[in-house]
Amino acid sequence: MNRMPFCPKCGIEFDGAPDFCPSCGQSLREAGRRPARGGRAARAGDHLSLGFNIALANPMVFAPVIIGGLISSAIRVWGRQPLSQSGYVPVVFIGSLISIVGSVVSFILNFAAIDMARDAYTNEPLDLSRSFSYAAGRIVTFFVASIVAGILSITIILIPIAILMMVIIVVDETGIVDALGQSFAVLGRDLGDIIVILLVAVIGYAVLGWVPLVGGLLTAGFSLVLDLAFIDVYDQYRREY
Repeated sequence: MNRMPFCPKCGIEFDGAPDFCPSCGQSLREAGRRPARGGRAARAGDHLSLGFNIALANPMVFAPVIIGGLISSAIRVWGRQPLSQSGYVPVVFIGSLISIVGSVVSFILNFAAIDMARDAYTNEPLDLSRSFSYAAGRIVTFFVASIVAGILSITIILIPIAILMMVIIVVDETGIVDALGQSFAVLGRDLGDIIVILLVAVIGYAVLGWVPLVGGLLTAGFSLVLDLAFIDVYDQYRREY
């Protein structure tokens, strides 16, 4: 008697060929292979669910956002410390230097998080050091992209373009112009689903942001799930077009 397919982590048996274990979220794909949709078009809920399952099965993917959140919190605490007049100038200089370095590191970690999300999505080994080095090596491109994204976000209606652009720049390792073009194409194809994901994002940020003490870390982790959802949106677009 042939045994049904089963999860190597929890042992549960299942029908068909899912990408992730329906019980524990363990990836059931081979390294480098993206999720197969089985011929059906994924909707907003599918993208979000997949992002959550991938993140749950690969907790290491949260490392950049957790570290970045801790650095940001430390910078805020430092800035609230009262300063004595004795040694005022050196203390201010050192404090400013620490804030600048911390902000740069946090900025790099934001893009390292997207890179690790991409690796988790394709079932590649996660390496924080490698992702950080990759993001640091493209810091100029990412800095300019952040300015462009900020300008787009002012219009509100172009916020989806800003988010997709940042994801595509990392996923495809491409430039800003190409990523912008792809972003508009994806938005035209999946406008409804993207709007739903953004509405979920707004509600999620609003709720998680009010959680005492760990609200910042929770919202950072939630942003990673959203990154994975947008990666899935873009990957589906690439498969179909």
